[in-house]
Amino acid sequence: MKHLTNAQMLKPRNRRLRKKLRLGEFQELGFSLSFRYDHAQIDLDTLLDRLIDFVEAHGWEFGGGGSVDGDECAGYLCHHGGTLSEDDRAETRAWLESQPWCREVVVEPLSDVWHQAEA
Repeated sequence: MKHLTNAQMLKPRNRRLRKKLRLGEFQELGFSLSFRYDHAQIDLDTLLDRLIDFVEAHGWEFGGGGSVDGDECAGYLCHHGGTLSEDDRAETRAWLESQPWCREVVVEPLSDVWHQAEA
């Protein structure tokens, strides 16, 4: 997909082009997240399995991961062919904060999945 500048994104377009470029009513939103975890309570593989189970249960997609040597995990959450909402962000934050192994949760604002612009 072609990267559009902010000026190009605001340019008037017909419905077919807005759909093709995922603009306007066809815009898809997602968000970045990062958190630290406690190695004493969980290993990276198990952590990622639990995170992916949570993500897939909602029909979402996650791109990211962590380092076996580090204690941080980060990535981007989106919904293929759809958009995430503020409620989805809040639910994700609440789920992460409820995990005993999770520390220092950062959930970024919604952003355009395709054009790297904040919503």
